[in-house]
Amino acid sequence: MRAKTHSNYVGRYAEPIKSKLKRKKAIYGNFLHNILVNFALNNKKLMNINSETKYCQTCGIPLDIDYTNLKADQNEEYCDYCLKNGVKLYDFSMDYLIYLWGLFPEEYYKEVGIRHTSSELREIMSRRLPEIKRWKQKINTAHIQYELVIRVQEYINCHLFDDLDSEKLSQIVCISKYHFRRLFKAVCGDSLGNYIQRLRLEYIAFKLISTNISVPEILSQINYQNKHTLSRVFKNYFNCSIPEFRKRHSNACSEGKNPIQIEPSIERVPHTRIAYLKLERTHHASHSFSVLWKQVLQFSESYELLSKGCKYVSLTLDYPFITLEEQSRFMVGVTLPQSFKIPKGFGVYEVPAGEYAIFRFKGLYHELNRVYRYIYLDWLPANDYSLREPFTFETYINTPEKTPVSELITDIYLPVKKKEI
Repeated sequence: MRAKTHSNYVGRYAEPIKSKLKRKKAIYGNFLHNILVNFALNNKKLMNINSETKYCQTCGIPLDIDYTNLKADQNEEYCDYCLKNGVKLYDFSMDYLIYLWGLFPEEYYKEVGIRHTSSELREIMSRRLPEIKRWKQKINTAHIQYELVIRVQEYINCHLFDDLDSEKLSQIVCISKYHFRRLFKAVCGDSLGNYIQRLRLEYIAFKLISTNISVPEILSQINYQNKHTLSRVFKNYFNCSIPEFRKRHSNACSEGKNPIQIEPSIERVPHTRIAYLKLERTHHASHSFSVLWKQVLQFSESYELLSKGCKYVSLTLDYPFITLEEQSRFMVGVTLPQSFKIPKGFGVYEVPAGEYAIFRFKGLYHELNRVYRYIYLDWLPANDYSLREPFTFETYINTPEKTPVSELITDIYLPVKKKEI
Protein backbone atom coordinates (compact mmCIF):
# COMPACT_ATOMS: atom_id res chain seq x y z
CA MET A 1 0.00 0.00 0.00
CA ARG A 2 2.80 2.41 0.89
CA ALA A 3 4.72 1.64 -2.30
CA LYS A 4 1.68 2.43 -4.43
CA THR A 5 1.00 5.68 -2.56
CA HIS A 6 4.63 6.68 -2.91
CA SER A 7 4.64 5.90 -6.63
CA ASN A 8 1.67 8.19 -7.19
CA TYR A 9 3.25 10.88 -5.01
CA VAL A 10 6.55 10.92 -6.89
CA GLY A 11 4.85 10.56 -10.26
CA ARG A 12 2.70 13.64 -9.68
CA TYR A 13 5.79 15.83 -9.11
CA ALA A 14 7.99 14.16 -11.72
CA GLU A 15 5.49 14.40 -14.62
CA PRO A 16 6.51 17.84 -15.99
CA ILE A 17 10.24 17.18 -15.71
CA LYS A 18 12.49 15.85 -18.46
CA SER A 19 13.02 12.08 -18.59
CA LYS A 20 16.49 12.07 -17.06
CA LEU A 21 15.40 14.21 -14.12
CA LYS A 22 12.30 12.07 -13.73
CA ARG A 23 14.47 9.03 -13.23
CA LYS A 24 16.74 10.82 -10.73
CA LYS A 25 13.82 12.11 -8.70
CA ALA A 26 12.18 8.68 -8.64
CA ILE A 27 15.42 7.04 -7.47
CA TYR A 28 16.26 9.64 -4.82
CA GLY A 29 12.65 10.12 -3.79
CA ASN A 30 12.39 6.36 -3.30
CA PHE A 31 15.49 6.52 -1.10
CA LEU A 32 13.90 9.20 1.10
CA HIS A 33 10.56 7.40 1.18
CA ASN A 34 12.25 4.17 2.30
CA ILE A 35 13.96 6.07 5.13
CA LEU A 36 10.56 7.32 6.34
CA VAL A 37 8.98 3.84 6.06
CA ASN A 38 11.89 2.27 7.93
CA PHE A 39 11.60 4.96 10.58
CA ALA A 40 7.88 4.21 11.06
CA LEU A 41 8.47 0.47 11.41
CA ASN A 42 11.04 0.98 14.14
CA ASN A 43 9.27 3.77 16.07
CA LYS A 44 5.77 3.01 17.27
CA LYS A 45 5.27 6.25 19.22
CA LEU A 46 5.49 9.84 18.04
CA MET A 47 8.74 11.61 18.81
CA ASN A 48 9.30 14.53 21.11
CA ILE A 49 11.79 16.72 19.21
CA ASN A 50 13.91 18.93 21.46
CA SER A 51 17.41 20.39 21.77
CA GLU A 52 18.76 16.98 22.85
CA THR A 53 17.45 15.16 19.79
CA LYS A 54 20.13 13.66 17.54
CA TYR A 55 19.79 13.29 13.79
CA CYS A 56 20.94 10.80 11.20
CA GLN A 57 24.35 11.97 9.98
CA THR A 58 23.36 11.41 6.35
CA CYS A 59 19.67 12.10 5.75
CA GLY A 60 18.91 14.34 8.77
CA ILE A 61 15.90 12.44 10.10
CA PRO A 62 15.57 12.60 13.93
CA LEU A 63 16.84 9.52 15.77
CA ASP A 64 14.65 8.14 18.57
CA ILE A 65 17.27 6.45 20.73
CA ASP A 66 16.62 5.18 24.25
CA TYR A 67 19.95 5.99 25.88
CA THR A 68 18.94 4.32 29.17
CA ASN A 69 18.78 0.94 27.38
CA LEU A 70 21.50 1.50 24.77
CA LYS A 71 22.93 -1.75 23.39
CA ALA A 72 26.69 -2.19 23.16
CA ASP A 73 26.70 -2.48 19.36
CA GLN A 74 23.94 0.07 18.68
CA ASN A 75 24.85 2.82 16.22
CA GLU A 76 24.12 6.36 17.44
CA GLU A 77 24.89 8.30 14.25
CA TYR A 78 22.77 6.88 11.42
CA CYS A 79 19.23 5.73 10.94
CA ASP A 80 18.88 2.00 10.22
CA TYR A 81 18.19 2.56 6.54
CA CYS A 82 21.25 4.74 5.93
CA LEU A 83 23.41 2.37 7.97
CA LYS A 84 22.27 -0.77 6.16
CA ASN A 85 21.98 0.53 2.60
CA GLY A 86 25.12 2.63 2.27
CA VAL A 87 23.47 5.83 1.09
CA LYS A 88 26.88 7.39 0.53
CA LEU A 89 26.62 5.68 -2.85
CA TYR A 90 23.78 8.05 -3.77
CA ASP A 91 25.32 10.85 -5.81
CA PHE A 92 23.29 13.95 -5.01
CA SER A 93 23.98 17.29 -3.38
CA MET A 94 22.80 18.63 -0.04
CA ASP A 95 20.65 21.18 -1.90
CA TYR A 96 18.91 18.37 -3.77
CA LEU A 97 18.26 16.46 -0.54
CA ILE A 98 16.71 19.61 0.95
CA TYR A 99 14.55 19.87 -2.17
CA LEU A 100 13.48 16.21 -1.80
CA TRP A 101 12.47 16.67 1.81
CA GLY A 102 10.10 19.40 0.68
CA LEU A 103 8.26 16.88 -1.50
CA PHE A 104 7.23 14.78 1.51
CA PRO A 105 5.78 17.01 4.27
CA GLU A 106 2.81 14.66 4.80
CA GLU A 107 5.04 11.59 4.95
CA TYR A 108 7.30 13.37 7.44
CA TYR A 109 4.28 14.23 9.60
CA LYS A 110 2.94 10.67 9.56
CA GLU A 111 6.26 9.16 10.61
CA VAL A 112 7.75 11.82 12.90
CA GLY A 113 4.55 13.39 14.21
CA ILE A 114 5.42 17.01 13.46
CA ARG A 115 3.54 18.92 10.78
CA HIS A 116 5.40 21.31 8.46
CA THR A 117 4.69 22.85 5.09
CA SER A 118 7.09 22.05 2.24
CA SER A 119 8.86 25.40 2.62
CA GLU A 120 9.11 25.01 6.41
CA LEU A 121 10.55 21.51 6.09
CA ARG A 122 13.11 22.70 3.56
CA GLU A 123 14.03 25.60 5.83
CA ILE A 124 14.52 23.22 8.75
CA MET A 125 16.69 20.89 6.67
CA SER A 126 18.70 23.80 5.24
CA ARG A 127 19.70 24.61 8.85
CA ARG A 128 20.10 21.03 10.04
CA LEU A 129 21.99 19.30 7.23
CA PRO A 130 25.07 21.60 7.14
CA GLU A 131 25.70 20.62 10.79
CA ILE A 132 25.64 16.85 10.31
CA LYS A 133 28.67 14.74 9.50
CA ARG A 134 28.23 13.85 5.83
CA TRP A 135 27.46 17.36 4.60
CA LYS A 136 29.68 19.22 7.05
CA GLN A 137 32.68 17.33 5.70
CA LYS A 138 31.75 18.27 2.15
CA ILE A 139 31.24 21.92 3.09
CA ASN A 140 34.58 22.07 4.92
CA THR A 141 36.33 20.46 1.95
CA ALA A 142 34.69 22.96 -0.42
CA HIS A 143 35.85 25.87 1.77
CA ILE A 144 39.42 24.58 1.81
CA GLN A 145 39.44 24.13 -1.97
CA TYR A 146 37.95 27.58 -2.47
CA GLU A 147 40.63 29.18 -0.28
CA LEU A 148 43.40 27.42 -2.23
CA VAL A 149 42.08 28.72 -5.54
CA ILE A 150 41.66 32.24 -4.11
CA ARG A 151 45.33 32.25 -3.12
CA VAL A 152 46.34 31.31 -6.65
CA GLN A 153 44.00 33.90 -8.19
CA GLU A 154 45.55 36.58 -5.98
CA TYR A 155 49.00 35.56 -7.24
CA ILE A 156 47.80 35.63 -10.87
CA ASN A 157 46.34 39.13 -10.37
CA CYS A 158 49.74 40.40 -9.19
CA HIS A 159 51.85 38.51 -11.77
CA LEU A 160 49.54 38.37 -14.77
CA PHE A 161 52.23 38.60 -17.45
CA ASP A 162 54.87 36.47 -15.71
CA ASP A 163 55.49 32.92 -16.88
CA LEU A 164 52.54 31.11 -15.30
CA ASP A 165 51.89 27.40 -15.60
CA SER A 166 50.22 24.70 -13.52
CA GLU A 167 53.59 23.47 -12.20
CA LYS A 168 54.49 26.85 -10.75
CA LEU A 169 51.02 27.77 -9.49
CA SER A 170 50.37 24.37 -7.88
CA GLN A 171 53.51 24.86 -5.76
CA ILE A 172 51.92 27.97 -4.20
CA VAL A 173 49.25 25.77 -2.59
CA CYS A 174 51.44 22.66 -2.22
CA ILE A 175 49.40 20.18 -4.24
CA SER A 176 50.19 18.23 -7.42
CA LYS A 177 49.75 20.05 -10.70
CA TYR A 178 47.28 17.41 -11.92
CA HIS A 179 45.03 17.77 -8.89
CA PHE A 180 45.41 21.55 -9.07
CA ARG A 181 44.18 21.68 -12.68
CA ARG A 182 41.04 19.70 -11.79
CA LEU A 183 40.44 21.75 -8.65
CA PHE A 184 40.85 25.09 -10.45
CA LYS A 185 38.38 24.14 -13.18
CA ALA A 186 35.86 22.81 -10.65
CA VAL A 187 35.90 26.07 -8.66
CA CYS A 188 36.27 28.58 -11.52
CA GLY A 189 34.36 26.82 -14.28
CA ASP A 190 37.25 27.26 -16.73
CA SER A 191 40.67 25.74 -17.29
CA LEU A 192 43.72 27.47 -15.86
CA GLY A 193 45.12 28.27 -19.32
CA ASN A 194 41.87 29.78 -20.59
CA TYR A 195 41.44 31.80 -17.39
CA ILE A 196 44.92 33.37 -17.61
CA GLN A 197 44.64 34.07 -21.33
CA ARG A 198 41.25 35.75 -20.86
CA LEU A 199 42.57 38.05 -18.12
CA ARG A 200 45.60 38.97 -20.23
CA LEU A 201 43.56 39.74 -23.34
CA GLU A 202 41.01 41.77 -21.40
CA TYR A 203 43.77 43.79 -19.74
CA ILE A 204 45.32 44.48 -23.17
CA ALA A 205 41.88 45.47 -24.47
CA PHE A 206 41.53 47.86 -21.55
CA LYS A 207 44.88 49.47 -22.43
CA LEU A 208 43.81 49.80 -26.07
CA ILE A 209 40.70 51.82 -25.28
CA SER A 210 41.94 53.75 -22.24
CA THR A 211 45.27 54.96 -23.72
CA ASN A 212 46.71 56.04 -27.04
CA ILE A 213 49.88 53.98 -26.84
CA SER A 214 50.75 51.71 -29.76
CA VAL A 215 50.55 47.92 -29.75
CA PRO A 216 54.39 47.54 -29.73
CA GLU A 217 54.51 49.82 -26.66
CA ILE A 218 51.86 47.73 -24.93
CA LEU A 219 53.82 44.57 -25.74
CA SER A 220 57.00 46.05 -24.29
CA GLN A 221 55.19 46.96 -21.07
CA ILE A 222 53.52 43.61 -20.50
CA ASN A 223 56.15 41.23 -21.87
CA TYR A 224 53.70 39.46 -24.19
CA GLN A 225 54.99 37.01 -26.81
CA ASN A 226 54.88 39.05 -30.05
CA LYS A 227 52.59 41.23 -32.13
CA HIS A 228 51.53 38.49 -34.55
CA THR A 229 50.62 36.03 -31.80
CA LEU A 230 48.67 38.75 -29.98
CA SER A 231 46.81 39.75 -33.15
CA ARG A 232 45.71 36.17 -33.78
CA VAL A 233 44.51 35.32 -30.24
CA PHE A 234 42.94 38.78 -29.83
CA LYS A 235 40.84 38.33 -32.97
CA ASN A 236 39.81 34.82 -31.92
CA TYR A 237 38.62 36.11 -28.55
CA PHE A 238 36.97 39.45 -29.48
CA ASN A 239 35.91 38.53 -33.05
CA CYS A 240 37.62 41.61 -34.48
CA SER A 241 41.12 42.88 -35.13
CA ILE A 242 42.97 45.18 -32.73
CA PRO A 243 42.47 48.31 -34.92
CA GLU A 244 38.76 47.50 -35.31
CA PHE A 245 38.38 47.02 -31.56
CA ARG A 246 40.10 50.32 -30.81
CA LYS A 247 37.98 52.18 -33.34
CA ARG A 248 34.77 50.60 -32.05
CA HIS A 249 35.46 51.89 -28.52
CA SER A 250 37.10 55.19 -29.38
CA ASN A 251 33.76 56.98 -29.55
CA ALA A 252 31.84 55.24 -26.80
CA CYS A 253 29.52 58.11 -25.90
CA SER A 254 25.88 57.37 -26.45
CA GLU A 255 23.81 59.70 -28.61
CA GLY A 256 22.12 61.33 -25.63
CA LYS A 257 23.83 62.27 -22.41
CA ASN A 258 23.07 60.09 -19.42
CA PRO A 259 20.53 61.71 -17.08
CA ILE A 260 22.84 61.31 -14.07
CA GLN A 261 25.74 63.77 -13.99
CA ILE A 262 28.11 63.87 -11.03
CA GLU A 263 31.21 66.01 -10.73
CA PRO A 264 33.85 63.93 -8.93
CA SER A 265 36.55 65.03 -6.54
CA ILE A 266 40.12 64.07 -7.45
CA GLU A 267 41.92 62.90 -4.32
CA ARG A 268 45.04 60.99 -3.38
CA VAL A 269 44.00 57.82 -1.57
CA PRO A 270 46.48 55.98 0.69
CA HIS A 271 47.26 52.28 0.37
CA THR A 272 44.24 50.34 1.63
CA ARG A 273 43.80 46.71 2.71
CA ILE A 274 40.48 44.98 2.12
CA ALA A 275 39.33 41.68 3.63
CA TYR A 276 37.03 40.27 0.98
CA LEU A 277 34.85 37.37 -0.11
CA LYS A 278 34.66 36.71 -3.83
CA LEU A 279 31.38 36.27 -5.65
CA GLU A 280 31.62 33.33 -8.06
CA ARG A 281 29.13 33.50 -10.92
CA THR A 282 29.77 30.14 -12.59
CA HIS A 283 27.44 27.15 -12.45
CA HIS A 284 30.23 25.16 -10.78
CA ALA A 285 30.58 27.27 -7.71
CA SER A 286 28.02 29.91 -6.91
CA HIS A 287 27.88 32.09 -3.80
CA SER A 288 24.80 34.09 -2.91
CA PHE A 289 25.48 37.82 -2.87
CA SER A 290 23.32 38.28 0.23
CA VAL A 291 25.04 35.40 2.05
CA LEU A 292 28.46 36.93 1.38
CA TRP A 293 27.35 40.33 2.66
CA LYS A 294 25.91 38.70 5.78
CA GLN A 295 29.29 37.10 6.51
CA VAL A 296 31.08 40.43 5.97
CA LEU A 297 28.64 42.25 8.27
CA GLN A 298 28.99 39.63 11.00
CA PHE A 299 32.79 39.79 10.79
CA SER A 300 32.81 43.60 10.88
CA GLU A 301 30.43 43.77 13.84
CA SER A 302 32.33 41.15 15.84
CA TYR A 303 35.52 43.28 15.66
CA GLU A 304 33.71 46.66 15.76
CA LEU A 305 35.53 47.72 12.59
CA LEU A 306 33.21 50.62 11.71
CA SER A 307 34.05 52.31 15.00
CA LYS A 308 37.71 52.11 13.91
CA GLY A 309 37.03 54.06 10.71
CA CYS A 310 36.71 51.05 8.40
CA LYS A 311 34.19 50.98 5.53
CA TYR A 312 32.15 48.36 3.71
CA VAL A 313 33.44 47.88 0.18
CA SER A 314 32.66 46.14 -3.08
CA LEU A 315 35.40 45.76 -5.66
CA THR A 316 35.28 45.04 -9.38
CA LEU A 317 38.58 44.12 -11.03
CA ASP A 318 37.37 44.28 -14.63
CA TYR A 319 36.32 46.93 -17.13
CA PRO A 320 32.52 46.63 -17.61
CA PHE A 321 32.48 47.12 -21.40
CA ILE A 322 35.08 44.39 -21.99
CA THR A 323 34.44 41.59 -19.48
CA LEU A 324 31.16 39.70 -19.52
CA GLU A 325 29.18 40.19 -16.31
CA GLU A 326 29.17 36.47 -15.50
CA GLN A 327 32.98 36.42 -15.78
CA SER A 328 33.75 39.60 -13.87
CA ARG A 329 35.79 39.33 -10.69
CA PHE A 330 33.54 40.85 -8.04
CA MET A 331 34.29 41.00 -4.32
CA VAL A 332 32.57 42.28 -1.20
CA GLY A 333 34.41 43.13 1.99
CA VAL A 334 35.52 45.70 4.50
CA THR A 335 38.61 47.89 4.78
CA LEU A 336 41.02 47.01 7.58
CA PRO A 337 43.50 48.75 9.86
CA GLN A 338 47.05 48.13 8.61
CA SER A 339 48.02 45.88 11.53
CA PHE A 340 44.82 43.83 11.53
CA LYS A 341 45.22 40.10 10.88
CA ILE A 342 43.14 38.81 7.96
CA PRO A 343 40.52 36.34 9.24
CA LYS A 344 40.45 32.77 7.99
CA GLY A 345 38.21 32.32 4.97
CA PHE A 346 38.72 35.88 3.70
CA GLY A 347 41.06 36.97 0.93
CA VAL A 348 43.06 40.20 1.07
CA TYR A 349 43.22 42.79 -1.67
CA GLU A 350 45.76 45.58 -1.57
CA VAL A 351 44.35 48.77 -3.14
CA PRO A 352 47.39 50.76 -4.33
CA ALA A 353 47.89 54.36 -3.25
CA GLY A 354 47.36 57.01 -5.91
CA GLU A 355 44.96 59.50 -7.43
CA TYR A 356 41.31 58.51 -7.61
CA ALA A 357 38.25 60.18 -9.06
CA ILE A 358 35.56 59.82 -6.39
CA PHE A 359 31.92 60.01 -7.49
CA ARG A 360 29.42 60.35 -4.64
CA PHE A 361 25.93 59.09 -5.43
CA LYS A 362 22.84 59.38 -3.24
CA GLY A 363 20.02 56.99 -4.02
CA LEU A 364 19.03 53.38 -4.58
CA TYR A 365 21.73 50.80 -5.25
CA HIS A 366 20.04 49.53 -8.42
CA GLU A 367 20.54 52.99 -9.97
CA LEU A 368 24.33 52.72 -9.70
CA ASN A 369 24.49 51.16 -13.15
CA ARG A 370 23.35 54.53 -14.59
CA VAL A 371 26.17 56.24 -12.69
CA TYR A 372 28.73 53.88 -14.21
CA ARG A 373 27.38 54.56 -17.69
CA TYR A 374 27.79 58.28 -17.08
CA ILE A 375 31.35 57.75 -15.82
CA TYR A 376 32.52 55.57 -18.68
CA LEU A 377 30.51 56.97 -21.57
CA ASP A 378 30.37 60.68 -20.72
CA TRP A 379 32.83 61.75 -18.05
CA LEU A 380 35.99 59.85 -19.03
CA PRO A 381 36.00 60.76 -22.76
CA ALA A 382 35.40 64.47 -22.01
CA ASN A 383 37.94 65.00 -19.20
CA ASP A 384 41.69 65.32 -18.75
CA TYR A 385 41.93 62.01 -16.90
CA SER A 386 42.21 58.42 -18.06
CA LEU A 387 41.94 55.20 -16.10
CA ARG A 388 45.17 54.05 -14.50
CA GLU A 389 43.89 50.50 -13.89
CA PRO A 390 40.69 48.65 -14.90
CA PHE A 391 39.41 48.02 -11.36
CA THR A 392 36.92 50.19 -9.46
CA PHE A 393 35.59 49.97 -5.94
CA GLU A 394 32.67 51.33 -3.97
CA THR A 395 32.46 52.32 -0.31
CA TYR A 396 29.15 52.56 1.51
CA ILE A 397 28.73 55.53 3.83
CA ASN A 398 25.51 54.13 5.31
CA THR A 399 23.56 50.87 5.06
CA PRO A 400 19.95 49.89 4.25
CA GLU A 401 19.45 48.50 7.79
CA LYS A 402 19.54 52.02 9.31
CA THR A 403 18.88 54.33 6.35
CA PRO A 404 15.92 54.92 3.99
CA VAL A 405 16.87 53.54 0.56
CA SER A 406 16.51 56.98 -1.06
CA GLU A 407 19.13 58.34 1.37
CA LEU A 408 21.80 55.69 0.77
CA ILE A 409 25.20 57.20 -0.06
CA THR A 410 27.78 55.38 -2.19
CA ASP A 411 31.26 56.58 -3.16
CA ILE A 412 32.66 55.15 -6.41
CA TYR A 413 36.46 55.19 -6.73
CA LEU A 414 38.22 55.15 -10.12
CA PRO A 415 42.04 55.01 -10.27
CA VAL A 416 42.98 57.84 -12.68
CA LYS A 417 45.95 59.71 -14.08
CA LYS A 418 46.33 62.85 -16.15
CA LYS A 419 46.11 62.24 -19.88
CA GLU A 420 49.37 62.73 -21.75
CA ILE A 421 49.12 65.66 -24.17
